[in-house]
Amino acid sequence: MTKEITLQHGLDKFHKKNLKYFSDRPTTEKGKEFLLHHDVAHVIFGCDTSIYGEGVVKIWTTFGTTLGFWKMISEYNEANAFELFRMYSFRHVANNIFRFLIKIPLTIVRARQMSKPWPWSNYKPYLNNPISEIRKEFNIEVIV
Repeated sequence: MTKEITLQHGLDKFHKKNLKYFSDRPTTEKGKEFLLHHDVAHVIFGCDTSIYGEGVVKIWTTFGTTLGFWKMISEYNEANAFELFRMYSFRHVANNIFRFLIKIPLTIVRARQMSKPWPWSNYKPYLNNPISEIRKEFNIEVIV
């Protein structure tokens, strides 16, 4: 039996896999903190960093966390996170945008079916817990 991946291990793997997205672009400490919480959401909700994954994680964040829509928009601006979208080619966007649009209703439904919202800024108590157990506790069913 293999050891289950903890949230910390999943976050470390996510950061290692996505090094190209972590730049020295200027942001505030609050912005850096937001990006870390955003990365945790990627791991918890099983989202990659394609335009599709970024879109889905934003829907999960809006409807399935304690952050909410307006706070999310404000935090993205603070972190200068919208700049990251310039990294995607037109082809990448075209290949992923319709897949994302189709998944919006399903993601909202799944977020509403969660047993409780993911604690956006209070994830640290979960770092040593297996991701599968966290998903079970919150009734998170990853969108594929």
